[in-house]
Amino acid sequence: RAQSFATRPVTIVVGNAPGGANDTLARLLQPAMEEALGQPILVENRPGAAGNIGLAHAMQAKPDGHTLFCSSSVMLATAHTHVAAPGNPLQDLEHITMIGDGNFTYTAPAATGATDWESFKALVKQSPGSFRHGTPGAGGNIHLSAELLKMREGLDMPAIHYRAAGDLITDLLSNQIQMAINAIQLTAPHLESRALVPLFIAGNARETQVQGIPTSVELGIPDMERITNWFALHAPKGTPGDVLAQIHAAAVKGIRSDMAVEKMRTGGWTPIGDSREDFTRRLIADDAIFAEIARSTGIRIG
Repeated sequence: RAQSFATRPVTIVVGNAPGGANDTLARLLQPAMEEALGQPILVENRPGAAGNIGLAHAMQAKPDGHTLFCSSSVMLATAHTHVAAPGNPLQDLEHITMIGDGNFTYTAPAATGATDWESFKALVKQSPGSFRHGTPGAGGNIHLSAELLKMREGLDMPAIHYRAAGDLITDLLSNQIQMAINAIQLTAPHLESRALVPLFIAGNARETQVQGIPTSVELGIPDMERITNWFALHAPKGTPGDVLAQIHAAAVKGIRSDMAVEKMRTGGWTPIGDSREDFTRRLIADDAIFAEIARSTGIRIG
């Protein structure tokens, strides 16, 4: 093994509580990264403010490779919608690699009477403002994905914001809200029981865990595939290039390990492990769509 930059444990900061998706994916990297870097890899949870507390801590950390940040696409969304966002993630972090990517699934309660996207859209247009959709947090990636749908399809459907995904699912199943957007693993059991109706997958490719759900691209809904459920790794701005190269190699080794690949695929994610350059290009493209939605809707939180 080449001489490692790491002289003490490396900490991956997560802006959510233990058990969340980015916490889970960060921990998948631990074994391979520890082997590659020769130091313990610690996961430190700093939840709060839609992930911005953890993000701010990582941005302010010494740029020597010993503090990293595990993000989700929420990070880019809240940079445009939250007044108290700690900075510009595109400019104020070094971007290492995307860990895993997944598509969002749009669903409605069977009690709405909808059987597919076209029938659901017709119901919403017949009763403007009476159908409501739920989000797990105002100004986040899921909220902006729904706002993009409403913009592109001309729908009047107010948002109801929840603090916990469990409460959102409960209200969706009881038809208190009429649409929600979630990762497939949260909705698959309710799709199989037919309590929920699948509307579409926001993406280019169909979901493998639940068969037969059309994609937004197939349905001709523009731009929905541009907001996905990704998780990624970053370092503080100014971290030396040779250190970033070591971290990237260690992270990709973890992402491509048999254990991580199996667990990600089971959880509904595709393992990525792209180059720093490709990942940065993706971030720039994603940031542009979030900026457009925030600007068009005027959403500001806080």
